[in-house]
Amino acid sequence: MAKLTSEQAKRLSDDFFFLGMAIGDFRYENWGKLTLEENKELSDMQAAILRCGEDILAYSTTLVMDEVAESLAKISAVTAEIRNTIKKLETVQKGLDTASAILILGAAILNRDPMGIGNSIKDLFTVWKGPLE
Repeated sequence: MAKLTSEQAKRLSDDFFFLGMAIGDFRYENWGKLTLEENKELSDMQAAILRCGEDILAYSTTLVMDEVAESLAKISAVTAEIRNTIKKLETVQKGLDTASAILILGAAILNRDPMGIGNSIKDLFTVWKGPLE
């Protein structure tokens, strides 16, 4: 298990910023489809995801991950995919599930839980892309 370098923490923090903004874009694009409760839930999750990014940067010297380069590459890849396509989702539920999976990943990172980080990355991919075969 290795500590994140300041550059790796910045990259991860940026990913969470971009993920938070993508959730905001999804919320905006689906404003008319969202119930008041769903809108509030997405707003709260977006704010929490953005806070995760800020906290990752603040705690960068104490964060650890197994297989840092591989984990960061996976997070960056799914971030790029989500940023580029979340506005086009056909179901609100998938947007809510994606936001929730991002938040769980952020919590695992901030809790310094290597097993939780790995599982959360897999769960985020599953929520976004569907079950792996």
